Amino acid sequence: MNVLLVSRGATHHGGHDAIHRLAAAAAEATGVPVRACFLDGAEPSLHTALDAVPEHGEVLLVATHVPPDRYLDTWIRRAVAHWRTTRDRQTRILVAAPLAAQPALVTAVSDAITGEHTTLDGNPGPFRSPAWSQITHHRRHVLVCRGPRCTAYGADHVAATLGKRLKEHGLGDDDVLVTATGCLFPCNLGPLVAVYPDDTWYEHVEADLAVRITDEHLRDGMPVDGRRPRDS
Repeated sequence: MNVLLVSRGATHHGGHDAIHRLAAAAAEATGVPVRACFLDGAEPSLHTALDAVPEHGEVLLVATHVPPDRYLDTWIRRAVAHWRTTRDRQTRILVAAPLAAQPALVTAVSDAITGEHTTLDGNPGPFRSPAWSQITHHRRHVLVCRGPRCTAYGADHVAATLGKRLKEHGLGDDDVLVTATGCLFPCNLGPLVAVYPDDTWYEHVEADLAVRITDEHLRDGMPVDGRRPRDS
């Protein structure tokens, strides 16, 4: 059996790293393969993680959010259903009760209460910094939707392609600022990429189109296929 710890994307990489560390620790404790994956906003996506398991194997999904997240539970089921319709796989997929519903969670909290404590004092660092008051002088702002549907459609690969291509062209944040967002709402058109201030939206973006967006629009200033703002 392969186990996937399924989480939602955090607002910082430290949150993602914590889920990966939890998966590694669980694998060591149980002796079974355990990997972390994400429904939205981070890599690997649930679809990518499912693609990586043996075709005729068995997969157990464990939702990690505390407290219980009905959104996460619902979208895990929707994402798995979409994955099944787009793959010719015989993988058996099971779902466990989420971590928040496990009795051992009470034990863990009790151990934290009765265990060792550390006093919080001193100054770990400034709460504000002059460096955090400067907006980059970017010419364009690119929004890459990383909602659950766009992620299921491959937005993680789109974001990676954009970042790689921009780096190859020597374009940094002062030229093009790329931001992963939550749901941008026209979900059926995903993966979605929006470029501002041009107000140009690209739908159904795959790696090849992401390369063209970078080369033609972000580097050369010519929207792909001559698109105008809000063209459909």
